[in-house]
Amino acid sequence: MDENSIRTLEEMSVEVVEVSFDDESDEPLNVFSDYDLLLTFHDAADLDWEEVAERSALDERRGLVITQSTVLEDLLGDVILQLERPGDPEGRQREIDQWMIGKRLTRVESLLSSGGYLEASSSFPRETLWAAVRRRNELAHGSTIRVIGDAYPRPGAPGKTRRVEWQLVDRRTRESRLITMAGLREDLYAAIAAYTDLLRWNSNYLV
Repeated sequence: MDENSIRTLEEMSVEVVEVSFDDESDEPLNVFSDYDLLLTFHDAADLDWEEVAERSALDERRGLVITQSTVLEDLLGDVILQLERPGDPEGRQREIDQWMIGKRLTRVESLLSSGGYLEASSSFPRETLWAAVRRRNELAHGSTIRVIGDAYPRPGAPGKTRRVEWQLVDRRTRESRLITMAGLREDLYAAIAAYTDLLRWNSNYLV
């Protein structure tokens, strides 16, 4: 290439600056429970770093599921606008932006049942969507706690076994249930499937 061509390419080049990824520290980040922070505040005991690391791993994956589920909010908002056909779509969008995902889904179902969308309503993936919404809310409003069971004789071998598991405790109902990394993977796939089902339904009936 001649010098003019090289100069032209240099003038057309664009430097990319990653502004958001500006953390140069290699210090690992961990998620601390309220109990962890209370202990350190009162200097009552050293933290169990294994427990902190486990909680961080679970909460990181839990956050992925919650984040993935939020894409349903945007699509449900679009569906509401398509069904309502408001005179001021931008103003209506601002109103919908204040709604939680459950309210959006309820509004869609209400519009389908009252707007003469018999075939669209019968094919609407409500079960998949409501399952994703419920799980998203459980994960968003839950606290993780580590539960260590009593030691019991190890089957077919000397010594004992102690079961260690993590429970997700709902802050509203105080109900708890087992939470696992494999289960959170399934939750993530379920959230993606729910979005795909809704997108497919939207393409078939509203677009």
